[in-house]
Amino acid sequence: MSKVIDMVSQSTYKRIPVSPSTWEKLSLIKKPGETFDHLISDLVAEREKRDIIRHALHVSEEGEYLSLEEAREAWGLNED
Repeated sequence: MSKVIDMVSQSTYKRIPVSPSTWEKLSLIKKPGETFDHLISDLVAEREKRDIIRHALHVSEEGEYLSLEEAREAWGLNED
């Protein structure tokens, strides 16, 4: 039974190797009492937001637009 518990506890967390300079930078921006897990989760969320904004800007500058009706026709969607 203890092997099962060990397997579960081992799969709960993952190790991520980082360079000493990256560790130092993370430590500097980490708030007191904040876990590295929470910090990294926040950084990932910010990156996702930034990527969405970049994509939206790219589409708005270079994209082609369809009216809602044209999109429905193109994708075979009907209002029911």
